[in-house]
Amino acid sequence: MSYEFTDHEKAVMEKMTLQKHKDLMAELESEARKSFEKNVKPENIGKIESWIGTDEQIEGMLFWDKGGKFDDPEWHSLKPADPVNEALWTAAKAHFAKLRAAAVKSQRIADLTLYSYFNPGLLYTGVAPAVRDGGAFKGVEFRVIGSVETAVDSLTIAPVEGGYKVAFGACSGSRFTGVSILASDNYSLTQLMQLIDRRLAPQGFEVEVQDQNGKAIEFDKETTRAIRRELKTAVDLGWGEFLTLQASKTEASVEAALATADLLVSTYYDRFGLERECLNIGKVYGNFAILREDNFQQYLPDGPYSGKKGLILLTATLVCRRCRRELKGFRDMAKNFPNVQFALVNLNSPQFTFYKRVFGDIGGGDPDEFRKTTPYVTPFIIAYAPDENGVLKYVDYYGTKKDDHSPEYEDGERMIKTCILKA
Repeated sequence: MSYEFTDHEKAVMEKMTLQKHKDLMAELESEARKSFEKNVKPENIGKIESWIGTDEQIEGMLFWDKGGKFDDPEWHSLKPADPVNEALWTAAKAHFAKLRAAAVKSQRIADLTLYSYFNPGLLYTGVAPAVRDGGAFKGVEFRVIGSVETAVDSLTIAPVEGGYKVAFGACSGSRFTGVSILASDNYSLTQLMQLIDRRLAPQGFEVEVQDQNGKAIEFDKETTRAIRRELKTAVDLGWGEFLTLQASKTEASVEAALATADLLVSTYYDRFGLERECLNIGKVYGNFAILREDNFQQYLPDGPYSGKKGLILLTATLVCRRCRRELKGFRDMAKNFPNVQFALVNLNSPQFTFYKRVFGDIGGGDPDEFRKTTPYVTPFIIAYAPDENGVLKYVDYYGTKKDDHSPEYEDGERMIKTCILKA
């Protein structure tokens, strides 16, 4: 049965200039259709179409991270060690290509309908042989979404006796490296516990969490109580700022292994979202952090600031379609302005002090005034620069409307140069 378009949809479609957008209208899920009904009008569809871009442009925006074995011709010239690995390699490459095309289509739908949701195709940004064995290789390794240059989150599928093992991390001997998880604040540590208890364990994954020394951590009742009731962090508990998450599962077939890999990555990224890229930008360039309630005073203290020349706050939500368009710009700002501190503000996390202080600064002392009067939506670029006493003071913010292109690198560059470097 064909879908019967509403009068509103018909009116907007008449104004669409691209046939591919008209064709997508019949495929919309209910929530995307609701957003289209609410936010997309005959008056603004032309503006929306003007910035969505071609498939090639969307693909470049989503899959900007390059480097390492995943883009090395030498690695890709290796031959599979045997027919089992050949079948796995062939299937993995085809699977990645299919997901890549699905990611572009999903982003186009999100932009066309102005609806933010988890992009089910955007799970990996590269695939490569896992382990070199002379001139051949065994297993496959995916570069997981959230990776930035040398800070790689990866997932490996390795042939083992009885099937294929799916595991976080690269293969190192008989072990896997896992993924590094921020746990220096209570919210992050709680998110990790919930990921394990509510998602990974019920789905049958074998899970282990290790401290900074590689020692396995036991989340017993006393420890869990301290984390949840006393708001303890991994640092408080002597585990270190970052923990290592090991998660794996063995499947009987290549097809099942690829499906399990997708499930593991989507479950993990759905929980941590855009924070992964920003944490990894920080690992590579040293000037990008995640702003939490716990560390707010470290980056925006009441007294003199002894850090870099200024602070740029970038607001985001976990699966924001607009924020997705900004990530390469985030990386480029950190790379090109090493004397500026950047921090991501995840609005899905508790941000009581941020709302009171920062939105209050923007709103002239009243945070509610800013929320009520701003015509713009997240992401915001917010600039603070030190005054004559070295105290960080709010200078300006930049945002765009829901049906506009999200702020771009050039907008952030302008803010840095006019608000901080000239301050």
